[in-house]
Amino acid sequence: MIPVALCLLLLLLWVLSPPEATVPARRSGRRPARAPAGPLEMAGLVEQLSTVLSTGAGIRQAWAAMSRVLPEGDLRDLARSAAAGADPRRAAVARLRDSEMVSSLGVALAVCERTGAPTAGMLHHLAEALRDLHDAAQARRSAFAGPRSTARILLVLPLAGLGLGVLLGGDPLRLLVSSAAGRLLGIAGLALTALGWWWMHRLLTRADPPRRRRVDPSVMLELVSGALESGLPLARAVGAVGESLAPGAEATALRRLAAALEAGLPAPLASEHLPVELASLGSSAVLAETTGADLARVLRSAARDARRARARDAEVLAAQLAVRLVLPTGLALLPAFLALGIIPTVMSLLGGAVTLGGGAG
Repeated sequence: MIPVALCLLLLLLWVLSPPEATVPARRSGRRPARAPAGPLEMAGLVEQLSTVLSTGAGIRQAWAAMSRVLPEGDLRDLARSAAAGADPRRAAVARLRDSEMVSSLGVALAVCERTGAPTAGMLHHLAEALRDLHDAAQARRSAFAGPRSTARILLVLPLAGLGLGVLLGGDPLRLLVSSAAGRLLGIAGLALTALGWWWMHRLLTRADPPRRRRVDPSVMLELVSGALESGLPLARAVGAVGESLAPGAEATALRRLAAALEAGLPAPLASEHLPVELASLGSSAVLAETTGADLARVLRSAARDARRARARDAEVLAAQLAVRLVLPTGLALLPAFLALGIIPTVMSLLGGAVTLGGGAG
């Protein structure tokens, strides 16, 4: 039983081990370490690029200047390619090409090229947005760290029951495979464990779904605001952002809004079918149309509020998730713990005197 106990303990330690940190791995001393290319590093690159552009340099000159001062790494390679005239969205290495930060930078540059908006100002606001998004993502990870750790601990309860039985001197695993009563308990325990795992995974995914967008909706609002500040009407500003985005639901919605505004529809009607993520664009347009407010400032304020609300929303969802995890624990994992660990251990310690379904005494 010692090998079985060791296997169970190793499996338990593997499941309970913390997830890998999202930091670059250390390189060996034989190769120089490449600089990381995380959200903050990308925000710093965008900020510096904006600063160089504000001196009057062209975009390719600014990229060339950045390529000379950036440390060796993916961002330096990106700057070199962009200085040669490549689109950042295509020039980035594979692990950055579809990332939110590079996609946002590429769309911002494309909007400036289409509209003539000042690139330095647009990139300055984009750098602030990238930092805000990083802070919101960190706050979300922190909020969900507790419920996720709790879920991982609860998921190993059935395995812990088997290991506990072995450590107490019983032979629950042998009973589970060698008697009719044990096989029934094993089937019930495995079924309940699978149900508990599926249930918890579903709760975690619904509370904290993976992000699949390349450009955050708040960044889209920032880009529309930047185009408006260059003197464009709302229809052309929205259309430029929609044309610069990769094909998707948001790009289609923005192009439709631009077409409706070009056709002369009032903002309330034109923005009726915007997705929830862009609802603040429609409400801001209505506010500006009815009151004469500066739409660019209203949109930028709405974008900041949307990013700041991420942390508060994450805290609420994490608290709700912690409560909901009680259901799969009480209805699936604890019964599985009893069926796979406690009951077989008691039966094996009593030498088979307690049976279910006519097991041999």
